[in-house]
Amino acid sequence: MGEEEIATALRSAASRHGHQLFRQRLGAPANGSLPHDFDLVDERTWASYGAHNLTPATNVIPPRHRAAVEIEVTPLDGAFEIFVAVVNTTPAPKDQLIDGVRPYEEAYLDTRLYQVVLTATLDACVEPYELEQVAQSHRYERSVPAFGHASPVSHQEHNGLTTLRTEFAATEPTWRAYPRDKSRDVAGREVPIDTSFDSLIADPVGTISTLVELLDVWVDDNWGTPALDALHKARGWNDKARAEAEQGAQAARAEAAWVRAGLDILRTDPNVWDAFVAANKVVKAAAGDEYDSWRPFQVAWIVGCLPGMVDPRRHREVNIVWFQTGGGKSEAYLGLMLATLFYGRYTGVTRGTQVWARFPLRLLALQQTERFAKMVMNAEILRRADPRIRDTGAFGIGYFVGGGNTPNRLRKPDGSNYYNGPDPTDPATAEACRVLSDCPVCGRSLTVKWDDPSHTMRHVCENPNCQLGGVLPIWGVDDDIYRRAPSVLVGTVDKLAQLGQNQAFQILLGRPHSLCPKHGYSANPTWCSVFGCKEQRRAVPKGFGHVRLEIADELHLLDESLGALDGMYESLLQRISEHLKNEPFQIVGATATIEGYQNQVRHLYDRDARRFPVNGPEAGETFWSTTRKGDPLRRFLGVRSRASTMVTATREVAVVHDQWVRDLCDDPKSVVAEAGLEVDDASIVDEARRAGEDLFEVLVAYCLRNEDLTSFVRDPAVRELLESEDNLAIINGDTSPDVIRSAVARLLKPPGNSSERVRLIAATKAIGHGFDVARLGVMAVMGTPTQASEIIQASARVGRRFPGLVVNVINPSRDRDASVFRYYPEWIRYLDRLVHKVPVNRESVPVLKRVLPGGLMAWLLQVLDRDWITGGRRRRSLADSTAFRDAVNDGAVNRGLLVSLLRHGFGIDDTSVYHRMHREAIDAWVDDHLATLPLRAEAGKRLPDLLHPSVPRSLRDIEEPLTIYGEL
Repeated sequence: MGEEEIATALRSAASRHGHQLFRQRLGAPANGSLPHDFDLVDERTWASYGAHNLTPATNVIPPRHRAAVEIEVTPLDGAFEIFVAVVNTTPAPKDQLIDGVRPYEEAYLDTRLYQVVLTATLDACVEPYELEQVAQSHRYERSVPAFGHASPVSHQEHNGLTTLRTEFAATEPTWRAYPRDKSRDVAGREVPIDTSFDSLIADPVGTISTLVELLDVWVDDNWGTPALDALHKARGWNDKARAEAEQGAQAARAEAAWVRAGLDILRTDPNVWDAFVAANKVVKAAAGDEYDSWRPFQVAWIVGCLPGMVDPRRHREVNIVWFQTGGGKSEAYLGLMLATLFYGRYTGVTRGTQVWARFPLRLLALQQTERFAKMVMNAEILRRADPRIRDTGAFGIGYFVGGGNTPNRLRKPDGSNYYNGPDPTDPATAEACRVLSDCPVCGRSLTVKWDDPSHTMRHVCENPNCQLGGVLPIWGVDDDIYRRAPSVLVGTVDKLAQLGQNQAFQILLGRPHSLCPKHGYSANPTWCSVFGCKEQRRAVPKGFGHVRLEIADELHLLDESLGALDGMYESLLQRISEHLKNEPFQIVGATATIEGYQNQVRHLYDRDARRFPVNGPEAGETFWSTTRKGDPLRRFLGVRSRASTMVTATREVAVVHDQWVRDLCDDPKSVVAEAGLEVDDASIVDEARRAGEDLFEVLVAYCLRNEDLTSFVRDPAVRELLESEDNLAIINGDTSPDVIRSAVARLLKPPGNSSERVRLIAATKAIGHGFDVARLGVMAVMGTPTQASEIIQASARVGRRFPGLVVNVINPSRDRDASVFRYYPEWIRYLDRLVHKVPVNRESVPVLKRVLPGGLMAWLLQVLDRDWITGGRRRRSLADSTAFRDAVNDGAVNRGLLVSLLRHGFGIDDTSVYHRMHREAIDAWVDDHLATLPLRAEAGKRLPDLLHPSVPRSLRDIEEPLTIYGEL
């Protein structure tokens, strides 16, 4: 309906502007020619050209633009579903005649309709839709008053009328959460929540006791029956919602009991008390002037984990700290790490690796190493000053990531052909081994250089006033890490594959064979870890420890094949460690986005899981934190490009942002005026200018695909925004650590020269975890990620300290993007309810077959090797094929032993019907290899080279590699 009325209105609006109509060149027989330079000199020459070559203006027929309103009414469940749309009925250019004879040329007639707004007003109530994509919960509404079609739609009710209006863009603000700073006590008085370092150092038991008491009262007030009855009535819960709320109340009480159990052990165990106080002293020293207290959830989580630290055999649960991105999860597990280090020293551990933090992404490990190093180095200062433990080994840190980042091994060239790796005396090699740019204690630049006597790449602080001045206990080369056994390892999950690759991994499990006074620990009974060393080796000092705390950050990324392989190797690691008479690991995790965590943890670690904190009865409200409505965190802006691609639209966002920032810096008054602020207020104008120079200077362009990233950074308009290549930082999986380190340094401390400042970051999901730069304020997201967790993690890169803006450019060619755009504000509002359960299945038989070679080598290298080598003369490691053949012939290795070890290592039950196929796969693989390996063994041939499939070198090595042969 309304097509003629709309066409008349469009024609009238166009005619009022009085513009000259486009005149095509004359057609046959008097074809017009293209203009020459002399035709463009002035109006007279142009008029002369037009008279001879263009259709006369009097003959030009204005183009027609038409539209209609389509209304469809469908009965639905006793009501009516009404669909209202504007339909563009404009004839195509070929169907419109410019002069009554010839059609318009398509290149010169745009028949699209822009900035169309459709408003509908109803005098009846509107029954909202319920989003099926959003999981039901007693905490959330999930209704949407109306869906847009190719656009979002706004909804207003006033004086009994409902107005629905299409919008060009959709916006949705999110609000900032803060730690709760006070709560009611038993007497009903408001009491400050004190979690300051000073209070916890002076009186840890009293301070935590007060915290637990306030927690108990809050749980009773907010989860008690009267509170739930009130919510039941206000929200109209059904029986299922009420039952869910009752389960939430039970979980809240269990959480309070968990923290109280930690308080009890803090009160009764002096070593725990000392370790907890020492950890607080270290964090206070490392924090400096930045902060002076824990957030309540951080210290409560640490206290709750203390029983597992003391007796991990009785407390095997995986404790997951679950908090929004940027909320302080890292500091929580760093605090537990420090408590673990000091508790170990106070209870007899003198040296050795005690903590292993593993991250799914290299960028995470790189940035988190700096945080870990700051804590560990400050802990080392305290250790040196503590008379009880000053004679133990130094607290150190190892960056354990492997050859793609730092060399696995270094050896000084000796002219032989046995080693052709990088020259450690080369400054370029030293830079490749760099773990930290600056000293974690004094902030001065570190020197990285090779030390020949110790055969080690050293990090040296040359500041004479630094408390740790000199050689720092920091290592980044795998060989150095094994030989020095730093107390803390920070690396990627993939390094777990070294369990089946390197004999020296025994050292991390607390089982070095001997100590070379020059080169450190060795796992091999025959020789020093450094080739050719003739030093007399010594016995390992008493109190050498093993890994007792494992930290898994960004737990939700351990999914699918990576999670499956990691789960199998996790079981293998735990079984081998316990076989070596070690206490079980305490395992903790951290994530901001996870669903189905119980199932995931069971597949990863074969343990139960506890998530902390639990949700409160109100969305965004717990005892630990509260959301302040009206205090902006981020504003999401969803836009859908018309007549352009998603990448082109993002380019326009970059161009507009660049101009806006320039205006902020050069003419802040105009921007302040546009924002409706007081132009005459000098402080506001100055604040706006400084915001342009700092908070909003950098635009982050987040790309879902590398192809989009490449197209974006190569766009000529984007290139024009850059003064030099230093203005652009590309962060993806292929970016080298030194490039990332340089970009982060220039973001944290922007150079004075504008050509050296980072102004544009083009990134993939590699930036979504661990890339923490507080000054980032604006992001453009190309498309809609398939996983809600990805948009949550990505958008959290901006607005960390001050309000941020996320421009979500909807991909017009993807149906899923268009679907999300229909209810974009609600999509943002319910993001945490849209997080999918993590898909991981460690029970896959193909995965088991893939890890069997790694399992065999792990048992041989970490457990059986030493007894074999020391049990006879001139024996070689079982990693040698001939040694393995001899062990089989001697009966030291047999079918029953290998089957038993592999079943035990991978958690395969000997009697379960469910594991029948798994047992058959192990039996067949062992039989096959025991029949063929002794026959194929030959001098100089390594056993892993004879195994099929190959031993995984990485946990991402899920597929068997192909070998391609070519004739040259």
